[in-house]
This record gives sequence, C-alpha cells and structure tokens, in this order.
Amino acid sequence: MATKQFIVKVFTPKGKVLEKSTEFLHLPGKSGDIGVYFDHTPSLVECIEGEMALKTASHTHAFFLKDALVKIEKEEVVVIVNNLEPIENIDKKRAQLSKERALTRIDKARTDTAINLDRAKESLKRAEIRLDIIQKHHLN
Repeated sequence: MATKQFIVKVFTPKGKVLEKSTEFLHLPGKSGDIGVYFDHTPSLVECIEGEMALKTASHTHAFFLKDALVKIEKEEVVVIVNNLEPIENIDKKRAQLSKERALTRIDKARTDTAINLDRAKESLKRAEIRLDIIQKHHLN
C-alpha cells in the first residue's frame, strides 16, 4: 500500500517558490527536529537554520532553511521563509571559506572588541550546517 501524500508549499518574499507532493517532511524545529506525515496534527512551528527534506517514493529533496514559520495541517504544510537554498546550489568551497573566516573572526574577537562575536558565531553555524548537508547527501 502506498503512503499517503500531502502538499508542501514554500513562500518567500518573492512569492511561492516550491509546491511539491511528498510522503514525509523533515524540519529543523526550534524545539527539536520535526517529522511530518499525512494527517499530522495541525500545528504552528518555528524553525531554525538547518536542513529541510521532502521525501517522495523515489527521491529526497533537501534544502538549507534559515529561520522559518511553518503551518502544518492534515493535508498541507505551508512554509514561510526569507530564502530557500536547494542543496544542489550550496557551494562547498564558499562554505569552507566562510567557516574559515568566521573562525578567524572568533579568534580575533578575544582581543578586538570591534568584532561582533555573535555575528561571527552565527556565520560559523550557517557554514557548518551547509557543510554537514553536503556531506550527508554526498555532494562535492
């Protein structure tokens, strides 16, 4: 018996950027990872930076998600986010350079109070998440 599917819609300030029928949705919830199947309990979820993955019978579609608001209903999920980055668009070299720059800024922040330590830590976190996603999906 086939797993029932539901619709995932993603909206950015530019409008709807994704509408996909899926069997399972993984989200990086603020209070922990969330898995959504058809007929999920209706919920409103705040997401943090991380991987959003949609699984169909034949493929997994993964994205880097940054701070989103998600409305979950029994047959539809609506994601509102500033930007959605498909894993195919993640540049490994750029993410590695970003990680190195952030580590350097964090190190310099110990002696230079002009460096925004929180911003450097956020940059490091985003770079590490992107690199983890690339590694998880065996991308270059």
